Amino acid sequence: MEINKTVSNPMLVGAMQLIKADGKEPNPSHQAMFMEELDKAELLAPAEILAEIDEAGNKLINEKAKVRFPVLTAPDGKRFFVLFSDSATVESAKKKDDPNGVMKMYAQDCVAMRFPQMAGMLLSKGPDGADNGVFGIIINPFLENIVIPKTSVERAHQMKTKE
Repeated sequence: MEINKTVSNPMLVGAMQLIKADGKEPNPSHQAMFMEELDKAELLAPAEILAEIDEAGNKLINEKAKVRFPVLTAPDGKRFFVLFSDSATVESAKKKDDPNGVMKMYAQDCVAMRFPQMAGMLLSKGPDGADNGVFGIIINPFLENIVIPKTSVERAHQMKTKE
């Protein structure tokens, strides 16, 4: 697990731009391209990291470290895991005019991860076996706002396991 790694995903960003340009009725081939690129991409997930600090001031990710992935709650109460498409987007989020400081909070430390890892967290149950209450994943919140509901993640996961 790497913290604040430099990540670039030009093909994913291009697919996201196509979907946004499609508007309310995305082209199925654009959606398929987006899901394919998303599955291949290394993304950045905001994380709260409690870890020891080395002499250089870097957090040490080891068995003692605790990593928590905060969720973003929308005005309608829906909760989302957050992912950023690339390092440039994280930097844009940090600079965004945000009077409540939400973007700065979500873009402090980011952990590099693949979409299937985040999907696994989204689909996991709570310790009591109940649904975790997270509606889905949002990519580049307050910027492109690509929302992937849990139902779509489940469907994509089922299709991949059939392959």
